[in-house]
Amino acid sequence: MALAYVVQGEPWQKEPTPSPTPQHPDVLRISATNRTTKPCVIDRIPTVTFGDLDGTAEPDPPTESAPYHLAPGSTAYATVHTVTGRPTPSARTVDFITVAADPSHHGRRFDATAIGAPPTGIRVWTPTTTWWRPTPA
Repeated sequence: MALAYVVQGEPWQKEPTPSPTPQHPDVLRISATNRTTKPCVIDRIPTVTFGDLDGTAEPDPPTESAPYHLAPGSTAYATVHTVTGRPTPSARTVDFITVAADPSHHGRRFDATAIGAPPTGIRVWTPTTTWWRPTPA
């Protein structure tokens, strides 16, 4: 399966933006595109991990794993909030995230600098992700 991934900061644009906006530094837009000529099935929840931290972004709203069908050439979109609630002094900062369309995939690593995160890295505190959806908004 050939999937292409994109991660970028707020707001959503057709081309990757160089950095998250100051208004939403803890929001990332992600996408996965089916680059094959055949339909593929991915999980409806993106798998997003943060550096070497344990765990993944939790789905919001909460849900169980289920198939999401992606037609040839189609793109699925999701929004990741790297910080939710009130971060405490124990909030972590990581140098990269990894995004996969399915937990069984290795996904693609995105360094903090490549997605325009602050020089200190990507802040992480109880991260969440939307389900994959067919449109950016």
